[in-house]
Amino acid sequence: MENPWRERWSRERGTPLRYVLVEERHHGPEGWSFPYARGYDLLAKCADVEGLFAEPPVPAVPAEELVLFACAPLGPLRDAVDGKDGGRIGDLRIEMRLNGEPVHGWEYELYDAVVVDQQPCPEDPSLVDIAVEAGVLPPDWPVGTPSDERQKQLDFELFGLEGDTPYGSCAAVPRLFHFRKSPEPVVLRFLGCDPDAPLLSRGRSSTPLEILAVDRTGRVMTGRTARLSVVGARPSALGGGLLDVTVWGDVEEQPRPEVERVWEAWRDRRPTEPQQWARFPDELRGEWLRLTERHDGPDRQGGDYHLDGRHVTGHYALHCALGEALNGPGGYYGRCWNSLFDCLSGGFGAVPPFTLVWHDFEVARSALADEGMTADSYAEEVVGRLRSFGATVELR
Repeated sequence: MENPWRERWSRERGTPLRYVLVEERHHGPEGWSFPYARGYDLLAKCADVEGLFAEPPVPAVPAEELVLFACAPLGPLRDAVDGKDGGRIGDLRIEMRLNGEPVHGWEYELYDAVVVDQQPCPEDPSLVDIAVEAGVLPPDWPVGTPSDERQKQLDFELFGLEGDTPYGSCAAVPRLFHFRKSPEPVVLRFLGCDPDAPLLSRGRSSTPLEILAVDRTGRVMTGRTARLSVVGARPSALGGGLLDVTVWGDVEEQPRPEVERVWEAWRDRRPTEPQQWARFPDELRGEWLRLTERHDGPDRQGGDYHLDGRHVTGHYALHCALGEALNGPGGYYGRCWNSLFDCLSGGFGAVPPFTLVWHDFEVARSALADEGMTADSYAEEVVGRLRSFGATVELR
């Protein structure tokens, strides 16, 4: 029986199972405690999660001013410096390098960033000092304020918040490490929880949890990482001895209400018709890619594949269409430059050599002209990477 816990739920409950809550295992032998996640323990099964889809508070993160010193802007940041769209950059993240090596965990996110001032860098006129106004979200744990000497050893790389689109680099961001008050906790209600759920006896813990959405067959679709504490429970209006459990904490990348439409598109089953992702705007296509990530297959070489490029008008759309072309509707073949490398290396279905016929390539080339890491369009760079791994790509 593939999902014994779901069969028990279906037999005993008069309401559908839509979510499960699991916790990473830190005890017991290695093995499968949950059908789709090795090393995880099942904490709860429930019919719904109230408050999971929510608009961020306004403002979600208070706006403040930062200066990116000695900056070499690229892509959207370059456009904003040039005055396009009123200097609006959008969302980006800042990664740090120490003596050329990445400093893991020291990643800051900037939301709704706007260029408010700029001037040539006094030490190097080819660079620019850029003042931006943005909401600043620090890492999950405080990194403290590095000494002035240590800050001089850091280099700062800028990327789009989703994917690896380069926004440039800078030499210093002095106010980045200032202390910031943590955001208010999120309050969720797990509706219709199984009363024997270990969640109720868990207590307070900093261990990350996974809120996993399941489809009507019990297969895991997608989810979010969270840190949650139980604050109360009461009998559920759904009856059947079920409980409504209230928790508070934080949810990583908490989904906005419109994301629920994407999840519902997968609720019955994995899509079987092509181009279903195309009905969503580009910001939701990133969520579609999250859902495809759990779908790969055995390696297979050879064959001819056709990519329908009519709707490839953004970074996410390209990867939606590529995954669909190589692995069928709902298929996955990377969501960014680095994960494309992983797929081409094996373990995700199609492996070169194969032939990909890319129809209406000019749509993608034009739409992604400013998102490449070189002078080429990102679409052209993807074609180059496919060919470098031995794929034959025909552009039409």
